Amino acid sequence: MRRDLILDTETGDLVFTHGDLAIGDSDEQNAQLIVDAEKGEYKEHPQVGVGLRKYIKSTGREREMRREITLQLGLDGYDNASVETDNGTIKIEI
Repeated sequence: MRRDLILDTETGDLVFTHGDLAIGDSDEQNAQLIVDAEKGEYKEHPQVGVGLRKYIKSTGREREMRREITLQLGLDGYDNASVETDNGTIKIEI
């Protein structure tokens, strides 16, 4: 389990606890950031990102999306990531 700065899930802002930056388990947060990010969004690592938005309104790309999510998470060290889709819902286990 990785630990990092925690971001607010609604706003993406840093979370503060008792006046200090909150640090906690960040695996789910990291996976969400990778899945949401477009390639090129992270200047230091321009190949990181799935770009989930481009798959949302498309049809017939579910297999490609699952592969891209698995690949991107694997590159970040989540080698046993499992991606399942059901009626437009994506479930990722890391």
